[in-house]
Amino acid sequence: MLRHVTKNRKGFTLIELLVSMLVLSIGLMAMLDGLANYIRINMENQMRNEAMRIAESTLETLRNARFSDVQSHAVVITTPEVRRVRNIDVSYAVTWTVTNVAATGVTTPTSVAVQVSVTWNHRNVAHRHDAASIISTDA
Repeated sequence: MLRHVTKNRKGFTLIELLVSMLVLSIGLMAMLDGLANYIRINMENQMRNEAMRIAESTLETLRNARFSDVQSHAVVITTPEVRRVRNIDVSYAVTWTVTNVAATGVTTPTSVAVQVSVTWNHRNVAHRHDAASIISTDA
C-alpha cells in the first residue's frame, strides 16, 4: 500500500517574498513623494503668510504716516526685508505705489489708493503678494 505523505509547508517562497517587497517599496516611494510635496507646499504657504504680514505692516506704516508724506512717496520703507522662515533666510522686496483718488469738485485730493507689492524668490520661482488700501485725510 502506498502512502501519500503530505508535507505541511508553512512560510513564503522566494518569489512571494520578492513580490511583496516590490509592492511595499512602491507604496513607500509613493508615500515619500507625497511627504516631499507636503513639505514644499507647507514652506510656500509659510513664505506667503510672511509676505502677507510684511504687506500689512507696510500698509499700517503708511496709514500712520502723514498724508502729505504718503502722497509725495516720502515715507521710508525698508527693502529688501530678510525674514527667517523655517531656518531659511528669505529676502522680500517691498514696493508701493500711490494713486490719487479724485473726488468731484475737489481740487486737492483727500484720498489716495495705496498698492503694496511684496515679491520673493523660492526655488528660482518668483512669487508675489499684493495688498491695497485707501488712505484719506480730513484736510
